[in-house]
Amino acid sequence: MSILLKSPIDALRQYVEFPSVSADSKFANGVKGAREFACARLEELGFEVNLVPTPINPIILGTRGDPSWPRLVIYGHYDVQPPDPLDLWSSDPFTAVERDGRLYGRGAADNKGPQIVHMAALARVLRDIPDYPVHITYLIEGEEEIGSPSFRGFLEEHKNKLQGDLLLVSDTGSPSPDQLVVTTGLRGLCAMEVKVFGPKQDLHSGVHGGALLNPLQALMHACSSLHDADGRVTVPGFYDAVRPPEKWERKELAKLPTTEDEYARFLGVSNFFPPPGYSSLEAIRFCPTLEFNGVGGGYQGEGSKTVIPAEAFAKITCRLVPDQKSDDIAEKVKKAIIQACPTAVRVEVEIKGGGDPYVVIPPGKPGSTGEETDLMKKAFRIAEDCIERGFGSSPIFLREGGSIPIIQDLKEVAGLDSLMIGLFTNEDNLHAPDESFHLGIMDRAIHSFESFFKELV
Repeated sequence: MSILLKSPIDALRQYVEFPSVSADSKFANGVKGAREFACARLEELGFEVNLVPTPINPIILGTRGDPSWPRLVIYGHYDVQPPDPLDLWSSDPFTAVERDGRLYGRGAADNKGPQIVHMAALARVLRDIPDYPVHITYLIEGEEEIGSPSFRGFLEEHKNKLQGDLLLVSDTGSPSPDQLVVTTGLRGLCAMEVKVFGPKQDLHSGVHGGALLNPLQALMHACSSLHDADGRVTVPGFYDAVRPPEKWERKELAKLPTTEDEYARFLGVSNFFPPPGYSSLEAIRFCPTLEFNGVGGGYQGEGSKTVIPAEAFAKITCRLVPDQKSDDIAEKVKKAIIQACPTAVRVEVEIKGGGDPYVVIPPGKPGSTGEETDLMKKAFRIAEDCIERGFGSSPIFLREGGSIPIIQDLKEVAGLDSLMIGLFTNEDNLHAPDESFHLGIMDRAIHSFESFFKELV
């Protein structure tokens, strides 16, 4: 019997124990092991599996069924974030440990647990309906956690193999184990690194201080100019293309069981600082941002060292909302930084890439085109019913603050709209120590997806 049928938890445990960190080449064997594990599970389900080479990690492409049937594409990723800092884990990040109704380990929730949910549900369906009349394409990449650098090229070359009526994704979040979210939007992303150069080497601040502009001071001046006192981004044109949320989206957000106070306690902050006109819970879904992710320069060790550094840097990312474009915003921010930096120093701004935001209007909601595929219309309706039966409450339809740039790529290149059902929660600690996957969600989600797949036909 397939391990997916016998024990999905054991399947997840084995999958987690492959240290598939794509950001660090020393984990290459773990990446390979996770890829082989995912391929083996698809082959057990009767998929024809191919590995498509990329410059970094191959993409798994599995297909099953008659191409004339309704066509479903399922996305996931087999790579995970680095486990650091290791001393903050309660157990080895790559030895899956079950405690208090959770399975702990790097990648348990992002994205190996949701993948096992889909596969285990399909295993039950195919056991009961061997000739299940839906053509399914599995797409599992190994570079998501490093920004999917090979994905767009893969899409352009292989888009004919990804033709479908709907994309199914479970790489998004929900507020609690009892309240799932159908994600209707993802913020886009653009990233850049700013470097400010002053003297040819670090200088003694007593001997030379006062004669020249400190690169750190110049950097902080430029960075501080990018927001006003209320937190709004001051970059010219930054908000020009922002699409305001629909009335139905605000109504859906009002159903969220999390209050502002609960959110503050979870984050450990006393006050929020959203832009004018938005609450904190609205801002993380409907507003673009400009964030400083890292700043450095000069002496970083213990004690003091009286130097004027030769250079300083800042790492910046922007989260984008419909209808902003990543390339456009990146150029606008770059121009603003260069103009804000004093001429007494030299500044370089390197754009590091990103992706555009994605939004889907669920069939039947105000603003939907009515041109959705039959499978898409059916899938959204069935998903709502199956989640309500399995979790005891109807899902909430919400945009999410995070970014999965390849979702918009799949829309643009392959014409695929997405049904995104969140299976992790904030308590799962994605990208942080003690990542875990809630086994209650896992069990109920397998039953719900089993019903979902069966009712699609």
